[in-house]
Amino acid sequence: MNNREICGRLIDRAMLAALALSIFVASGCSSGNGGYVSIPPPGGTAQNVGQAAAESKVVGVYEGASLASCNISLPNRCNAQQMIRITLIQEDSGLRGNYRCAYGTMNCYNMNETGKVVKASINGNQMTARVQMPDGTSCVYTARMNGNNFNGGYSCYGGGTMIEAGSWKGRRLY
Repeated sequence: MNNREICGRLIDRAMLAALALSIFVASGCSSGNGGYVSIPPPGGTAQNVGQAAAESKVVGVYEGASLASCNISLPNRCNAQQMIRITLIQEDSGLRGNYRCAYGTMNCYNMNETGKVVKASINGNQMTARVQMPDGTSCVYTARMNGNNFNGGYSCYGGGTMIEAGSWKGRRLY
């Protein structure tokens, strides 16, 4: 696959995410799945991801919406919402994985749409993941499970300084 095809697919996914969000908002945030918009998985359908999960030792996929705190984040990021997916994979060195961010009500912070989970843990009903972004910033996401649903928070850092924080909630897909 060449760069043009990859860019085309990324643009298609971004347009689908924006369409899904506009339908979600237009419906008064009353969708049957608790108000969560699904981020299209890399490589296609959820069924394909399920097949890949069995092959790659995926131990958890957490998908939800983040909401930036107005007290901590930059004024222009107050109540910024993004759609977040964190996939945790068991490796020899521990839990690692990948991170995806899609447009919610604003672009992802500093246009960081992907990242690497460099450290993670699952302890009972608590998940924690540290994500390294392409621009050198990092974010820590935490989630407390209640069945397949979760509530949690996040905080992002640049140069040792907190640059954004807020809440996120969603569901564990598997």
